Amino acid sequence: MTAPSAQPLLAIQALRAAYGKIEALKGVDLEINPGEIVALIGANGAGKSTLMMTIFGKPRARAGQILFDGRDITDVPTHEIARLRIAQSPEGRRIFPRMTVAENLQMGADATDSSEAERAAGLDRVFTLFPRLKERMTQRGGTLSGGEQQMLAIGRALMSRPRLLMLDEPSLGLAPLIARQIFDAIRTLNRQDGLTVLIVEQNANHALRLAHRGYVMVNGLITLQGTGTELLQRPEIRSAYLEGGRRA
Repeated sequence: MTAPSAQPLLAIQALRAAYGKIEALKGVDLEINPGEIVALIGANGAGKSTLMMTIFGKPRARAGQILFDGRDITDVPTHEIARLRIAQSPEGRRIFPRMTVAENLQMGADATDSSEAERAAGLDRVFTLFPRLKERMTQRGGTLSGGEQQMLAIGRALMSRPRLLMLDEPSLGLAPLIARQIFDAIRTLNRQDGLTVLIVEQNANHALRLAHRGYVMVNGLITLQGTGTELLQRPEIRSAYLEGGRRA
């Protein structure tokens, strides 16, 4: 694990966000240090995906602050946030189904001003992590399997050379073997490249075993936090998210 930094890479303070009159985030505090994997777990509707989308500016925060590397990005437009090298692989993957694998990856590189050398290096990294994508370069995204589409969604995000990679439910709907491949790739990116990762997951077992630290969200609030190991050992976590919830 990377040594703690004096300044978090991402700091969220008293963040509130809503859809119309429905308040989804009710004063969230969360920090991610450089080189960490941080897991955010919770039930459906807890506000996890909303937090990730609010970091990207949709919806806009109603109160509170989002700091990235010390800079206040609370009101920064979404396209400028992407240029700061924050990348997201959203829930549902949202690849471009009529575009080829190569074209989808190119869209990720277009999010930042990458040189040709950086794009080539990015492709090499993606293909090392997910060799199957190289085999499918000319295939349309919509014809890929669910696991291949998830690999493509993560690969597209990686093409922007992110400093912070945010993953929303990367194992959702995947067979256990494919889910393990996805989690192994995340671990590799963190250990070999030092990539900082925020992962939103319902699969608490996988997520907390992967993460350095974790947060638990309930009804728009952070209710627990600790190391991944500490949270896995807490009886309320085991009862709510392991014994009666999704298993690895």
